Amino acid sequence: MSISRKSLFGAWFVIAACIGIHLSMDWLVSLATNADTPDDLVAQSVEGNEGGATSIVDIKELLTGRLVVTLLAVDPNGSMRAPIIAQVEPLLKADARPVSNLCGAILLARAGDYSRAGEEVDAVIGRVEAEPSCAPPDFLATARIVKSLIGGLATSSTDPSLVSPVTEKDSQALKSTLGWYGELLLSTAKTDPVFEEIGGRTGVRLIAALFGFFCIVILAGLGGITWLIVVGVRYSRNVLADPLRVAITTAPALAWTFAGWFLLTMAIAVGVAVFASREDRLSSLGALFVQVGAMALPLLALAIPLWVGSAERKVSWTQIRQDVGLHCGAGFWREIAFGFTTYAMAVPLVMVGAVFAIALSFIVPQGLSEAGHPIQKALADGDATERLLLLFIAAVAAPIVEEIVFRGVLYMHLRDMSRKWGRGLSFLISALASSLIFAAIHPQGIVFIPILGALAVAFCLARELRGTLIPSMVGHAINNALIVGLNIALTG
Repeated sequence: MSISRKSLFGAWFVIAACIGIHLSMDWLVSLATNADTPDDLVAQSVEGNEGGATSIVDIKELLTGRLVVTLLAVDPNGSMRAPIIAQVEPLLKADARPVSNLCGAILLARAGDYSRAGEEVDAVIGRVEAEPSCAPPDFLATARIVKSLIGGLATSSTDPSLVSPVTEKDSQALKSTLGWYGELLLSTAKTDPVFEEIGGRTGVRLIAALFGFFCIVILAGLGGITWLIVVGVRYSRNVLADPLRVAITTAPALAWTFAGWFLLTMAIAVGVAVFASREDRLSSLGALFVQVGAMALPLLALAIPLWVGSAERKVSWTQIRQDVGLHCGAGFWREIAFGFTTYAMAVPLVMVGAVFAIALSFIVPQGLSEAGHPIQKALADGDATERLLLLFIAAVAAPIVEEIVFRGVLYMHLRDMSRKWGRGLSFLISALASSLIFAAIHPQGIVFIPILGALAVAFCLARELRGTLIPSMVGHAINNALIVGLNIALTG
């Protein structure tokens, strides 16, 4: 049957409802499963140290700490101390959680600023004494041990003979509660050769990873700017190839395809979330295989145009694949090569998105401005096999599924419905709308929407220029592989 205007409105009503429900999914699931209260969630622990002891430090605090300690190690003369300390400031914000404040104070002590470190510990102790529910249980006891140690460090800087030794009980309390940060403070007070050696190796790996990552990004960015200029010039001269110039048969049905995919995805997510949190779904080998299946199964929605198709002609699988972009374009290997160009184009666009993200971080509340992804904790806690499967999910499964759904289905539907407005305006509206939806339903947080949206616009541009999804899949895969690889290096 043909798709009426009323049916299209119905499809978009379902899509809008799905987006709204998805954005509040964690809250709804927590109500349905009697999950922890927000105060309890603040105290939720993660694996935070080399030995695997449970700590109250989260993955972002751990990554910040390792980066700062590594930078301090390569700056023995203190010439770069100010920009290094600037990396600590987000942990010390008054609206950050008390654990973050305590971690920031420990990093200040590591940098030798004992006076300010002591002041920060006093401030966080006063804050928790006034509002005990804002911190995990036994936080105050740990904070007082930290205060004593930092006070001893301040004393030792003027008179080493006045330093009091750390008791075994206090040492174990710091390690079990603060994990890596506890070991860092203890080694700062009395050098632990084993901890420092492990930290040194981690630091070398971290610096190498950061250097390699930024070299790739800079080179790709320069190439991407050049290519974007070429595309702009060719478009202005009306000589830019247009593989999407012909209206597709399945365009109206693609709205219901996207809606069906969304419904299936949410149904599976709710079913899994009833039994496990998002972190648990990414923390064991069996759960990771389930995650791959849960990503692939909703692609069954691609069959919807077989039933909701055109009245004039029967829709086939071949037609669906062609319309969605599941073909080799100008040749498989040639399109693979264009995937590297796609990533290069994405880099300068992401830089623009990053500027908007920074501006957004000053506007939205602290809790909403924090950007992160649950895969970071899974990468930190997982063994080599789990990390390899996480890399497969991020760099293979996710690019294939997301490009089919967002650039193959959603973007193509919007692009075809708006083609009467002209290629430029149609592309701009379709790319921005589909990219906003793509960014909004990812779990990184509001502040990350401009960055993810800019990345998605680059993938839409690849779809526009090549017709096939192969370049956007490859560009997506390169981006995710680099990010996951960097996170593995950072988490050790």
